[in-house]
Amino acid sequence: MLTSRTGRNAAAVSLVGYPVLILVYWLLYPAYGRSGATAILGAIDGHATRTEVADVFAFAGALLAVPASLVLMALFMQHRSRVGWLGGLLSAVGWIAVVGELMLDVVAIEIARSPGPTPANVHLYHDLLTSPLTITLDVIATLHVLGGMMIGVGLIRTRLVGLTAGVVATVAPVLHLVSNVAGVLWLDEATWIALAVVYAGVARTILTSDTAAAPPQTAATARVGAEAR
Repeated sequence: MLTSRTGRNAAAVSLVGYPVLILVYWLLYPAYGRSGATAILGAIDGHATRTEVADVFAFAGALLAVPASLVLMALFMQHRSRVGWLGGLLSAVGWIAVVGELMLDVVAIEIARSPGPTPANVHLYHDLLTSPLTITLDVIATLHVLGGMMIGVGLIRTRLVGLTAGVVATVAPVLHLVSNVAGVLWLDEATWIALAVVYAGVARTILTSDTAAAPPQTAATARVGAEAR
């Protein structure tokens, strides 16, 4: 993935792109900080189109976060950082679960466009929110928070970014989770902006570094040629 110019460009886009897309999602999402079927459906009611647009960014961001995590795994493997590699793996698994969770928004949009949040629909949505499958997805989705923290530790240990940037990457996932639960939008958005800046630094490292394999191969070829002579 990181051995060609095209692969490095794609890696850079995924790293910087997914935090920006998630940032836009939370800016547009009308039910930000709401919990419970009644509150979520009440916020989305009358804003179905806006929720649809927000979900486009959410799906794109979550799907882009998976290859971004794989890029980080490959990078940490090159730098022999086990904690960073494991963080990338957990992050990828967590974001895949987030994609599943986003389907609840699709259901909420359809409810808002039909009769609206009637008692029967609210009860139905409550059952979906509290179903074993949804709870399982919630638990798995939190792995992207743990994975993000471990990625930050990996960045610090490998010195792929500066110490300050590494610390920011480590604490940003926790701040996102806390601010999201508390409904503090400005703090949540700040974490995604900070993460995009940090990953832009990682992307710059990827784009400006050539593959390390080429020089050794050239030297080895020269030695073989010399021995043949």
